[in-house]
Amino acid sequence: MSQPNASIAPPQGPRALRILAKSVFRELKSSGYSRSDMVAFATEMLSLVSSDLREEGVEDIAAE
Repeated sequence: MSQPNASIAPPQGPRALRILAKSVFRELKSSGYSRSDMVAFATEMLSLVSSDLREEGVEDIAAE
């Protein structure tokens, strides 16, 4: 997995994540994506996070 650029730190905290989510939602909506497209996008994001968590678990086990 690639590491984020260390010189650019993302904003921290739930407020920053809410703002990011709202921005993505507005961008998708203004670009003409349907609600079902947005649900598919959110589902894909959850799938990517789940996969990343599983990979971290495998890496943690391998390191022991």
